[in-house]
Amino acid sequence: MTGRDALRDFYDDYYTVLDDVRLDDWPAFFTEDCIYRVIPRENYEAGYTLSTIYAESRGMLTDRVMGVMRTQMYAPRYYRRFPGPLRIVSRDGDSVRTRHNLLVVQTLTDRQTEIVLSAVCHDVVVRADDRLLLRERIVVFDSEMIPNSLIYPA
Repeated sequence: MTGRDALRDFYDDYYTVLDDVRLDDWPAFFTEDCIYRVIPRENYEAGYTLSTIYAESRGMLTDRVMGVMRTQMYAPRYYRRFPGPLRIVSRDGDSVRTRHNLLVVQTLTDRQTEIVLSAVCHDVVVRADDRLLLRERIVVFDSEMIPNSLIYPA
């Protein structure tokens, strides 16, 4: 069974990797067969699957990282993620459903910091190979409009 402290440590590591822009390390937080979606709240609540960002395997996440790091042209920026308190929704064997709020801000080197994303994360965390991994991560953002600069993972 996965305890709250282990889950917090897992999420601390997850967000540190993203905030430190170690994107090559990000897919390793997921199982091989995983779901990763960033979806507007309106679609999520209506049961629609149309997502702003969608991946259904660790390989697709790796492709996304390669696209962001090697082919995208964008102004240099820093992202910081501020997760809210972690709630354990349910447990089933070696999997744990969690939920937490997430605020993502970006700072361009020549501008004020701005909010990029206000969301709630619905995750399924599993124990595999004696470590925690995400089998599913659905990031539901509140606004119907998000900046084009949502290029990094949440």
